[in-house]
Amino acid sequence: MSGQHLPNCAKIATALSACITCLVLIVWGAWATWGRLPYSLEASSIVFCPALLLWITATLGLWKGNMFGWVTGLLGSVASSLILCFTAGPLFIFPVGFFIFLLTPKVRDFYVRNYYE
Repeated sequence: MSGQHLPNCAKIATALSACITCLVLIVWGAWATWGRLPYSLEASSIVFCPALLLWITATLGLWKGNMFGWVTGLLGSVASSLILCFTAGPLFIFPVGFFIFLLTPKVRDFYVRNYYE
């Protein structure tokens, strides 16, 4: 399924996932520059790279309308909420809000239904 035939709830989920991907990338860059390079870059890569890979995979999966994008979005929300809670304070509310949005019945039914079809 391409991005053109997605319902509005799936398009919103894809856009929000892309925005949170950018947020994690920005926090990664900011956290990398707070310390002495290259050690801060290595430390921030260890902390943020797994979450960033989850978000990229989630964005692609949500855009294609696949259930693995939905599941990866849930996992990425949990991982980045924990990471942002300890590194960037109040920014963790964005992944938590996205997690709640993914669990709304309309979004959940779209991605889970496509899995069983």
